[in-house]
Parts: sequence; C-alpha cells; structure tokens
Amino acid sequence: MTVYADILILTNFIVDYFLLAVTAKITGKTPPLWRSIAAAFSAACGTLIIFLPQQNLFSEIAVRLLFSIIICLIAFGYKSIRRLLYASLTFFAVTFCYAGAMMALWYILKPAGMAIRNSVVYFDISPVFLIVFSVLGFLIFTLISTLFAKRHKRAAPCFVTLEFCGKSADFTAIIDSGNSVSDPFSGGAVIIADGKKCRRIFGDLTPENFPQRYRAVPCGTVSGNTLLDGFRCESGKIITENKTVNLKNPVMALSVTPLCDCEAVVNPKDCD
Repeated sequence: MTVYADILILTNFIVDYFLLAVTAKITGKTPPLWRSIAAAFSAACGTLIIFLPQQNLFSEIAVRLLFSIIICLIAFGYKSIRRLLYASLTFFAVTFCYAGAMMALWYILKPAGMAIRNSVVYFDISPVFLIVFSVLGFLIFTLISTLFAKRHKRAAPCFVTLEFCGKSADFTAIIDSGNSVSDPFSGGAVIIADGKKCRRIFGDLTPENFPQRYRAVPCGTVSGNTLLDGFRCESGKIITENKTVNLKNPVMALSVTPLCDCEAVVNPKDCD
C-alpha cells in the first residue's frame, strides 16, 4: 500500500485531537483550543515515523512515552512534574488502547485502506468519514463518563497546592461531598492531607514546633469522632476542571491513616 504523508498527518491530527480530548476528560484538565490544536498537530507530525524502518517493541514504547510527554507539555503546559507525568501516562494509556483496538480490527477484518507500522495507524479513507467516526466515538465516551460520574459524584478529582513556611506541595485530591470538616475557629477551609507526605515535605509537624500555627481539627469517621493535627498555611489552591480557587490561610489537617486513591480530601464548599 502507498502511504501519503498529507493523508497520514490529516487523519492522525483528527484522531489525536479526540484522543487529547479523552485525556482531558480523564485528568479533569481542559487545555485552551490553541494548545489542543498545536499538540494534535505535533502528534500527527510524529506519525511520520511510519516511514522509518520497523522498530522493535521496546523502542516503540520508549518513543511513544517520549512523544506523550512532549505532546502533553504542549497541550496542558507545565505546573509540576507530577501533573505532567500523570497527563503523559494517561495520554499514553489512551493511545495504547486506541492502537490496540485498531490492531485488533486490522488483524481480524484486514480492512482495505488501513495499515499499521511502528504502532502508527494509516487510514486511506474519506476524511469526512473519519471525522464523523471520531466525533461519534468521543460522544460515546463522554456519555459513558457522564453516567459514571453521576454514580460516583462523591469523589470528583482535583489538585491541591499548599504553601507552608515558604515551602510548597502539590497533592492529587478528591472533592468529597461527605466531607464537612472546617476550621473550628474561623470556619475556613480545611484540607485533609496525607500525613506522611506533609511531614516529608514540611518537616516535623508537631504542636511544639509550630505552636502559633497549630489547630486541633474535629473530624467524624465511621468509628467515631477524633481530632486531627492541623496547621495553618499561608495560602493554597484548589484546581478543578473548570476553575482555580485561591485559599487564604487554609488549615492542613494531617490524616493519620493513608487516604484511598488520593493524597488529599477537599470539602465541596471550599470549591465555590
């Protein structure tokens, strides 16, 4: 089959745009349109490796990972190494699933006008058909993710940044509607954070070391009420899919036990 570079770039630009949209849905971070277009075009140009000699599996994986980091850097920008790696690995997983589905289709049906080389999929088909097919796939994914989100709306993902004594820490977090913890003195925001990570970054957090910043935070659990060690921070941020909320003097409450699938828990009212 003859592979045409212009068709290769055009079709993969469309596909990569929607793969980035799926990545944005999963990570909860929507990039500006110009960044999405620039990243999709860069990804499409990267498919020119189809013209290189056939690579082995490990080389393909290494190249794909490198491409994922570059593409996500263009699409989502750089906030922290953790967020960049999270977005990159998510995009890599999404493209891996897409490539796997296409390879299964190719091996089973052997459709005319389709070729795979160096993990790059080439479609010699109508761009209109590809656009319609990609939009349909994205809409199906959006519908499924919306239904899933409605069933799990108690655990919306977000990111939290806390500034304490001149140091900064980023946390992957969830917004839990079952969390009503607030500062008993000011009624301000309380971020329940992983105690081990906080001590690793901010040092030995004890009432004796930070008496002016210490807060005893009442917290109800399934086993009864307890008190968490809390420390007043200079500032903080809650970053959701739709907005960034700046916090003034939030309290960082140290979780005694590890948190499930996250590093911090946020009260929904603090996101308003």
